Amino acid sequence: MELFKLKRKFQTENFSTISTNLIQNTVMKRTVIILLMIFCSIRIIAQESNFTFSGGYVFANLDDVDQKATGFRINGLYEFNPTEGMIAHGISMGYLRTTASNTVNSQTANYTLSNFPVYYAPKFMFGSKSFKLFLKGAVGFHYSGYKRTGDLTSVDTWDFGFYGGAGGGVMKTINDRIFINAEYEWAYLANASYRDGFVNTIMGGIGFKF
Repeated sequence: MELFKLKRKFQTENFSTISTNLIQNTVMKRTVIILLMIFCSIRIIAQESNFTFSGGYVFANLDDVDQKATGFRINGLYEFNPTEGMIAHGISMGYLRTTASNTVNSQTANYTLSNFPVYYAPKFMFGSKSFKLFLKGAVGFHYSGYKRTGDLTSVDTWDFGFYGGAGGGVMKTINDRIFINAEYEWAYLANASYRDGFVNTIMGGIGFKF
């Protein structure tokens, strides 16, 4: 009788141990499956990122003169596109340099403007996978220099200000990793040290997806 009880106790404890191990293994397997599902889901909804390097022609107005200032622009844009959808979010940084001259009563003034804009650039895209049209916005700030030299009083000042604008363009896919684009951007620059201005940019560039 005592032997039977010991045998019964051993079987119960052994069954309990086996059951615990089975439960632990089941929980572990379910955890692994859940983690794999989460990982796969993240991969499915993973964002597409790209970087675009652009350059082009700039023309801007100067409140002091009737003649427009002209020059060049170089620009870098990092974008990410959640779920590879129609809306992308970007951060843009660039450098603009424009010059102009004005002569009044035989007195000539030369103007040089240097601008460093940094802004958030949302983009709405539509079209096929290989060819897209897009509209974009620009909201941020700029650090700009205004220099005037010549017969008139010289001025050389730098200032921060608001940068805002909009634009549009086209994108053409070359392969899975490379694309080219062309765009136009209009922007308004506000300043404290000197008068506000408008800048128009026509750019072309090459982009890389990663």
